[in-house]
Amino acid sequence: MTTYFVNGTWNVGVKTPCNGMGVEIELEGTRWIPSEIAQTLMLCEGPRGERENWASDLFKAPVTWKLDGAKLTLKNSHGTVEFKDAGAAPHM
Repeated sequence: MTTYFVNGTWNVGVKTPCNGMGVEIELEGTRWIPSEIAQTLMLCEGPRGERENWASDLFKAPVTWKLDGAKLTLKNSHGTVEFKDAGAAPHM
């Protein structure tokens, strides 16, 4: 997951085992309020498609975020996901 600020709008980039998606969000305290969702459409089936659907469904409703050290937790009525800092990417 990545976050970036473009033309006055916060965006979240999410990569699933199947597709990638970008979600425009508004920040409201400890909540991310999603507006537009754009994603590629490779139409994956099985577990890969299920993971993509889960990630897409997570961002269809406001998400509460919490940062605890190197752990970011996103949570709403759909579910909870935790991200941990993997450190710097190795140089090639």
